[in-house]
Amino acid sequence: MDIGTRRAPRVIVIDERVEHGTAGRMRIWIVEDEPAAASLAADLCEANGATPSLYRLPLTFLTALRTSPPPEAVVLDWRLEHELSAGPFLATRHRYPRLPVIYWTGSMASVLPAMISDDRWTLVIEKAAGTAPFEEALAWALHRPVSEAPTGSAVG
Repeated sequence: MDIGTRRAPRVIVIDERVEHGTAGRMRIWIVEDEPAAASLAADLCEANGATPSLYRLPLTFLTALRTSPPPEAVVLDWRLEHELSAGPFLATRHRYPRLPVIYWTGSMASVLPAMISDDRWTLVIEKAAGTAPFEEALAWALHRPVSEAPTGSAVG
């Protein structure tokens, strides 16, 4: 491989879900409808030791939430093409109250509802802040002690 050439991750498309990576790694589910942002989030997850699964539609995410073992964390975007991601957030909280949720959003953190910004197990990251805050949130979500909540709700 030439220096500077990056190996593309292995991608498997199942329904509306895209899975990257290798078995045995921690899993992160991403709900993101913008292809470029979804690809970047998946790449960042892989670079930080996680296996991402991408859900382009909330319905496929909700189905997986009901029928599959939970991931180690969930990444949500607030504004999806035809709806907001309040439904996936509430369903995640109902089923797994202490599952880390990372809101990686193009919206300003201040416009998200209090149910998200005040949630102890949710970090809000503005996409405009770059990738470093997202990677810090991933590190917290993947390597935290089970009982440790984040110190603040909003990062970014």
